[in-house]
Amino acid sequence: MKEVYRIRNLFLSLIVLTICQIGSAAESRELPFYVEGIDYDPAIPRPESVIGHALGHRIARNDLLVQYMRMVADLSPRITSEVIAYTHERRPIIGLNITSPENHARIEEIKAAHVALSDPNSDQEVSDDMPVITWLNYGVHGAEVSSTDSSMAVVYHLAAARGPDIEETLSNSVIILIAIFNPDGNSRMSAWNHMHGSYVPVMDSSHRLHNTFWPGGRTNHYWFDLNRQWLIVQHPGPQGWVAKFHEWKPNITVDYHEMGANSTYYFHPGAPDRTFPYIPDRSMELLDQVSDRARSFLDREQRLYFNEENYDNYYIGKGSTYPHMHASMGMLFEQASSEGLLDTAHGILSFRDNIRTQYRTSLEMIRAGVEMRSTLLEYQREFSRDGLELAAEDDVKAYVFSVPGDKARAFHAIDILNRHQIRVNRLGEELTVDDVRYAAEDSYIVETNQAQYRMVKALFEKITSFENDIFYDVSAWTLPLAFDFDYAALSSRDIRGDVIGEGVTASFPSEATPVVANYAYMFSWSNYYAPRAVYKLLDAGVRPKFATKPVTVQTSEGEVTLARGSILVPLGWQGGELADAEIHDLVSAIAADEGIKIHSIDSGHTPQAGMDLGSPNFSRMSTPKILLLVGEGITAYDAGEVWHLLDNRMRIPVHMFDKRKLSSLNLENYTHLVLVGGNHDDLAVRTQQINRWVRQGGTLIAIRQGAEWAYDNILYPSAGDSSDETEDDSDARFDYGDKRDIEAKSIIGGAILRGDLDITHPIGYGIANRSIASHRNTLIAFDRPANPWATVVAIPENALLSGYASAENQAELAGKAMTIAERHGRGSVILFSDNPNFRAYFFGTNKLFMNSLFFSKGFVRPRQ
Repeated sequence: MKEVYRIRNLFLSLIVLTICQIGSAAESRELPFYVEGIDYDPAIPRPESVIGHALGHRIARNDLLVQYMRMVADLSPRITSEVIAYTHERRPIIGLNITSPENHARIEEIKAAHVALSDPNSDQEVSDDMPVITWLNYGVHGAEVSSTDSSMAVVYHLAAARGPDIEETLSNSVIILIAIFNPDGNSRMSAWNHMHGSYVPVMDSSHRLHNTFWPGGRTNHYWFDLNRQWLIVQHPGPQGWVAKFHEWKPNITVDYHEMGANSTYYFHPGAPDRTFPYIPDRSMELLDQVSDRARSFLDREQRLYFNEENYDNYYIGKGSTYPHMHASMGMLFEQASSEGLLDTAHGILSFRDNIRTQYRTSLEMIRAGVEMRSTLLEYQREFSRDGLELAAEDDVKAYVFSVPGDKARAFHAIDILNRHQIRVNRLGEELTVDDVRYAAEDSYIVETNQAQYRMVKALFEKITSFENDIFYDVSAWTLPLAFDFDYAALSSRDIRGDVIGEGVTASFPSEATPVVANYAYMFSWSNYYAPRAVYKLLDAGVRPKFATKPVTVQTSEGEVTLARGSILVPLGWQGGELADAEIHDLVSAIAADEGIKIHSIDSGHTPQAGMDLGSPNFSRMSTPKILLLVGEGITAYDAGEVWHLLDNRMRIPVHMFDKRKLSSLNLENYTHLVLVGGNHDDLAVRTQQINRWVRQGGTLIAIRQGAEWAYDNILYPSAGDSSDETEDDSDARFDYGDKRDIEAKSIIGGAILRGDLDITHPIGYGIANRSIASHRNTLIAFDRPANPWATVVAIPENALLSGYASAENQAELAGKAMTIAERHGRGSVILFSDNPNFRAYFFGTNKLFMNSLFFSKGFVRPRQ
């Protein structure tokens, strides 16, 4: 196989020789690409022999990048490769393990000893021959292409370089290199680059090459920012790389990115007063020492750079901050972006030179690991032991949370905790805390006295005070709030008897096959996947109904009381289209696949007076045909979250259509129109079209800026601008140096706020408690409508639960509406000022959005 590769490489080298020489005069004057004075093994091919062009001439195609990585792994005894995950589009995410052949021979022994350092109960100590583990991340943002393409140069160097320096480096380190994190987004970006590339570079920033299409290549298949998913882990890529991270627990984790073309070069440490409080000060001290290698290199090359400002280490779901919660030096690099040659404020910016810089700083980080090997390994050992000491000093000994009636939501929460190696137990016996009952059968307990103490606190604690009020990303991500769980912190006096039950791991629920019913089947709407079940029924031709009042029914297992929104599947009402046996097969599949308890009923008469199964308090359901507007002006993240929820989780088709072409579409073919955040000024000419469609029976669901537009243009056009008016500060005077701090008080830093939910309203069905938490990063909110039943979620006073929101902003929001549901003609308009689907993490408010699809005609307007 290796001989075949060598012959192939000689042939390809002849083919690409001319291509590799093509370039501008500016390119030819750039610094030598590879490290000078290094003897490289000619048996190892350079990237251009596979990708077909010199690095920096084009963005490498992902399939060829993967091919190159696998080829080098096959040729070099220093490298092994594996697939750590497949993306939504089934592209492989390749992980390379790079070290000396001698270390490869004992790689499992090295791994076991290294991981044991992170076990506070292990007696493993740092040994003289223990390698440092350095992890290199490339391409989590697919459009940041100097990151992706530099990975090939790094692999070539590590495989081909010869001499005592590389031998020492590989003997004393194991390098985990992931190439690349986001191949789906990168493939979009590469295709755009090849479509618009030229032999003669065009440096004008307005050139089409430098302005990619919507949604661009930054995001994954569902338009998610994967560099926010280290904590949330709701996509296959992050799930794969977080598992690999914990398999190795690296000492240095390097994350390569790009920023605006007129910037310089950034690397950590970040702003010192914007570090998450459970990251030790020692971690930031060591990070500063690690960064000295990059500083020295950039100083030698006389390159402009900055650190300790703009970026931070607060949100722990990023690739350069999550590592600090695990004794790893998370290092962020941000390179000014160029996909060719670009004229910038600092002169001509070259894609080739960007790749070179990322490649060379990668080598500096590897070398920093070797030079600081003993220090970093000792810190890893101390970190694990310190965690148990912190837990012993903490008054909070555990957190309890309850998920009555929704095993699926419990599964997803436990799955996140398990992926971060957090131990979860069942609640062994009933508890009552602050008048809230936690039943043993549907409650769980997470102790703080465990190796992942810091992560437990990060996911369960509510933090509302901060040293600095400016955030690069969100300021809150409290898991039980996002999942709408009842939860409480427990002290040592609460941990008594058999409170701590058996350990649990995430296992998707499955319910037993229901007995054959003679009359009907029913199930609760409280289960997270109840919408998926209903769509499965509707798609099969079944005609389900939903209850608008609580109902008590006699089932094969006795009397059962079901809440509003519960689903009725009558047998005789199906018009003879489906046999009873077919319906039983469908509900049996729902029980098994969706984990929903199905109740079998043999009579339409119920024990509850005035609520038999033929009652008018059951409303019919129809199949939603959902139109999601996308394209320029639409916030891709918001649209992607809707798409992911419906397509990936609920298995409900969603029709996506370019907003700019809306006039060409017949809206009558759809039942629901979803308008998410973005700039919607261009919809002014479509107002009449949308308004007519709603009045004729359509449902408009609008989120964030989409909700503002619908409020002003569809529901209440005479009300004028719904935006909250700011005070006139025309006479105010401030020092310019205080500008950022003053403006910070007018924003909400990705906080979690409490809402008062009307759980009797159809949009609130399936949710047990009136208090519901939602994610908010804007001041969008609405004056309460004149219709007293239209405010589904109201914002109370002092609504902040976790994160940053100034007292002034909380006061401004208090009393306003977060969710409005109004009938409009024969249709409905449902507005969400917050994003109910934020980052596929807010499982609690997902229910509100799904209700707006299935129950949008379940309420009526007030009597005149």
